[in-house]
Amino acid sequence: MSSYLFDAADRLVRKYKTRDPFEILEAMKVTVSETDAFRHLKGYCFLSNRFFYVGISSRLDAREKKVVAAHELGHIVLHKKLLSVAPMQDTLLYRMSDRTEYEANLFAADLLLPDEEVLQLAAEEGQDYFSLCRRMYVSPELMSFKLFSLIRRGHDALQLPLEPEGDFLKRE
Repeated sequence: MSSYLFDAADRLVRKYKTRDPFEILEAMKVTVSETDAFRHLKGYCFLSNRFFYVGISSRLDAREKKVVAAHELGHIVLHKKLLSVAPMQDTLLYRMSDRTEYEANLFAADLLLPDEEVLQLAAEEGQDYFSLCRRMYVSPELMSFKLFSLIRRGHDALQLPLEPEGDFLKRE
């Protein structure tokens, strides 16, 4: 079974020959900037005069910035029509209650984490879920989205030990 979210991410990886969301955004001529103007906002994207803009909180560490960039890229690729109406602002990543956020999370996981690498590491003897996350340098929440994507696409031998939660990156 194929997934249009995986297919969208895969097309970008093949076209731009990278999984780095910042490189893809640059190649797509999306203006990306960092801001510390918002205390709780992790990222946002909007469309103005046919140009896309992404803002990422400068308060995040490098890994979180990359996830936020991939998430916002997901909105640009998947939700162009919605962006023409209003900006998308993300105070929480991995939110499950909103379809657009859910799709952007799955897109980000598929963009950032190659199937082959996840499947190879997951198949190693003695590998548990949190070891897999550590070896891939990703949060358990992002990995749960990747495993969910793989399972949806027919990799039934995988187990999803952690239900994706919406507030793990919530700022206090």
